[in-house]
Amino acid sequence: ARAVQEPKSQPWRATAHSGPGTRAEYVRRATTMSEAADSFKDIAVPEGSDRRELYKSPYRAIYTYKMSAQELDEKFREAITGDHQKGGWQIKNDERVKYVGKLEVSKEVSEDGDPSNKKKLDYKVSFEDYPEAGMSALKYYTIQSYTK
Repeated sequence: ARAVQEPKSQPWRATAHSGPGTRAEYVRRATTMSEAADSFKDIAVPEGSDRRELYKSPYRAIYTYKMSAQELDEKFREAITGDHQKGGWQIKNDERVKYVGKLEVSKEVSEDGDPSNKKKLDYKVSFEDYPEAGMSALKYYTIQSYTK
């Protein structure tokens, strides 16, 4: 005869409806994370097929997509140059060959709503293509100045 085992503890089945470790708290965190994943330093991160955020720090972010570098380039251009809050960026120093390589994006923004007090934002963006896997990667970098 087999012994009947007691069911193991299931901490995810907590009866409380809010607080740390509950589903409600997890959903709140996931929503905040997805909102944060839509941009890096005020640059829009394009939506795309199976977008994944691999890494994010104050200086760099890496995203992968289940699409070609050409398709990613189209989505990227729509996201950053569009006429919306995260748009208005200009592409400069585009060194890419067949959609793969580096470019820089630039935008002037007014500080504290004062149009006469503008600062220039510059960031580097790198595109990588992995055709054998049907994937591509998009990397954002800050441009650090050591001359200040």
